[in-house]
This record gives sequence, C-alpha cells and structure tokens, in this order.
Amino acid sequence: MKSFLLLIFLGLSLLSPTALQATDNYQGKVVIIPVGEDDLISRARFEFMSRTLERCSKEGAEAVIFDLDTPGGLLWDTVDLMMNDLQKLKPRSFAYVNKRALSAGAMIAVATDGIYMAPTSTAGAATPIYGGAEEMGDAERAKMNSATMGMARAVAKRKGHDPRVIEAMIDMSRELKVGEQVLDTKESILTLDAEQAIMLLDGKPLFAKGIVENLEAIKKAEVLKGSIVTAEPTGFESIAIWVTKYAAILILIGVAGGYLEMQTPGFGLPGFVSIAAFSLFFFGHSVAGSLVGQETAVVAGIFILGIALLIIELVVFPGMVLPGILGFVCVMVALVYTMSAWEIPLPTPSGTEAAPTEVVFNLSTYALGLRNFALGVIGAGVLLLALGRYLPESAPFKRMVLESTAGSSPSMPSRHLTPGQSGQTCSALRPYGTVQFGEQRLEATVEGGYLPSGTLVIIREIQGPKIIVEAAS
Repeated sequence: MKSFLLLIFLGLSLLSPTALQATDNYQGKVVIIPVGEDDLISRARFEFMSRTLERCSKEGAEAVIFDLDTPGGLLWDTVDLMMNDLQKLKPRSFAYVNKRALSAGAMIAVATDGIYMAPTSTAGAATPIYGGAEEMGDAERAKMNSATMGMARAVAKRKGHDPRVIEAMIDMSRELKVGEQVLDTKESILTLDAEQAIMLLDGKPLFAKGIVENLEAIKKAEVLKGSIVTAEPTGFESIAIWVTKYAAILILIGVAGGYLEMQTPGFGLPGFVSIAAFSLFFFGHSVAGSLVGQETAVVAGIFILGIALLIIELVVFPGMVLPGILGFVCVMVALVYTMSAWEIPLPTPSGTEAAPTEVVFNLSTYALGLRNFALGVIGAGVLLLALGRYLPESAPFKRMVLESTAGSSPSMPSRHLTPGQSGQTCSALRPYGTVQFGEQRLEATVEGGYLPSGTLVIIREIQGPKIIVEAAS
C-alpha cells in the first residue's frame, strides 16, 4: 500500500506544469533579465532565462538586456543559453556589465548583439574550471579550452564581436595587444575594465560599445522606445529555484520521514511528509529542466524500485541486507542524477564554423548532487538518532503507536510482570507495539531491532511503565 501511494504521488509530481508563463505581456517592451551572483550556478535559473527568451520572441518584445553582476557559473548550461536560446531570439539582445561579467557571464555577454559597461566594471576570466575548483591536467586543460573557445568564437563572430578577445579570456596562452599597449600576456588570462573594454582595435570597439550609467542610457543609445520591465520567475519557477537550492533539506526530510513511517504501524504523518518532500524534490527539478523526456520515467522507475527494495529490507524481510543495499544504490542514483547532468557540448549555430562535439564526462559533474545526497542522508541519520532518543518517550508518539496497533489503549503494566516472563506480539514492534502477556495486552518496546506480529518474546527489563522485550530464543 505504501509503495502504491508513493507511486501515485511521485507520478503526479513528475508532471511538467503547462502554465508557467506570467500574465504580463512583453510586446513592445524592453525586458531586463537580472543575472546575479548565484544565478549561473542554478539550472532552474537557466531554465527560467530560456523560457523568458522564448516568451520575448513569441510576444514581440523590442529588446532583451542581461543585467550582469556575476562571478560565473555552469559552463554547459551557459553554452546552451549562448548557442541555442540567444541565437533563436528574435528581438535585439544586449548585455550590461553592471559591476562583473566574469567567466560564464563574459560568455553570455559575447552572445548578445551589443555590450555596455558600467563605469566601474570588469569582464573576462572565462577559463573553464571544475565545480570543485580542482586542478586539470595539461592535456585535459587543452581539450577543455579548445572546445570552449571553439563555441565562444563561433558565437562571437556571429554577433560581430572580435573573437580574439573571448579567446584571450579563455586561454592563458593567448595574448592581446592594442597598438603598443599589452592587455594580456601568455602568463595571464584577460580581464578588462570599462576603459579597456571600449578601446579601439582595428577600428572597432575591443569588447563594449560604450560606458553607461544605467539601463536607461542603453535605451537611449540604442534608440529603444519600449518601457522597461524586469523578468520575474513565475510561482512554479520560484519553486524550482528554491528546490534546486535546498535539495539537501528535502532529501533529509524525505529520508527521515520514510524511515519513521516504516518503523510505525499503519500509514500516518511521517509517510505523508516523506511523500511531500520527495514529490516537491522531483517536481522542482522537473520544472528546472533537470529531467527531460524519457529521463523522467527512467529516473522515477529507478527511485520507486529503490524504495520498494528498502521496504522489503526494513519491513517484509528484515535482515536480508541485499535488498537494502540495492535499494539504497537505486535511490542514490536517482537523486544524484536528478541533481546533476551529463555535460554535452551543443552544435554551433548554423552558418558558423564547427566546434568540437565530443562528450565530456567527469565525476566532478556530479559533485553537487553527491554532496547534497550525502548531506541529506547524514542529516537524516542525525535527526533519526535524536528522535530515537526523545520521541519514543513522548506521550503523543506512544498514543499514536498504541491506538493504531491495538485499536484501543492497552492497560498499564501489571505489578506481577517480571523479567523473563514470556508473551506474544499482537502487532509488529517498530520499536513500539503491543504484546499479549497472559490475559493482559500491554505496550512494549524492542531496542535496536524489529519484531513482526506473532513473535514469541520474553521481558528483558522493566523500567517503570516501560516494558522492554526481546525475541525468545
């Protein structure tokens, strides 16, 4: 019954929402897309930007301006935005380097039709690194830089930017001069300030069209007539952004609730809390674009299989070990994969030179997912230890267990009970339940284990009103 309910709720959670668009229309407007410090490390935020650009094309926005203040973020999600979404965009696009456009931010900037700098701003330092900032080998670094430069160069040429600039931002071996002034040597990576960005190279601006104080100045410079509107996530998109940011907490709640549900009779509050947590987890990541097409069904199937195996291990056949191990692995794979993604370079826009399309895989791709999973499971373990210490002693928990197992409140322990006296469980002890001692049906508990209904037990210890039993040998 538990696995069936979980299947229903999980299936509902994986349905992608069909109404994600906001009510405001972008027709004839200048749409501002803010890109802040943490935005380019969230796949949900990339999905929001992708949908916003699609809306701008469909609804006839006059222009799109990326308001950039970012240290960088996810490489291949940035590549997707550059080479797919921004190339399909019908309105004109601009980037406003409003303090920082570093790494992925600089790559987004060169994928727009025009770049403007704030008076005190910097752009560049776009060399790709692993998520954990671990060091690459020389061959691996060369391969990664080559692939990234190929894609960035193709986009820069298409948008009319000098490809030498973005190459120097990516590859340390490139140098860049403007006349006799050396902006970047072979021992450094190019990062431009506002004054350097507008210098002329071969009669054209090096990187940016001008220095402006605010977004209104860009409107004036580009003769844009529409009113400014800032793109905001819809309710579903906000949920997706929140879920991907706090995924570890949802895993903690889901694991702890599921374990407590398996340890208590019937189906109650812990089970519903667990279902709600995992449903929100998968729903948010689905909206965020982490699961696409058949991935959704495959990941859901692996997760449900893992839960079923864990139920077999903890409830049906305790102590078998193998189902528990396989179930844990299935759950881990489903959750970690959902929080991660294969990094696959995308094809270049039509009409540009080809870029490397080799699939790049590295365990660091899954670092965030593995970290969130570990934090969630460890946190759940700590929470369960605390609950195991204090919750069984609380009156509400005892009433919940006894009423659901016995159908009525058992009588208090008799003074005539003594350690070594035998009885038989009337319900499963997980760890609390009811035991028949002669003509008395009493509350009892087993420590550090699980006893199914109908098990012969003996009293190991009596601590006031608490009867501790163990299986009879």
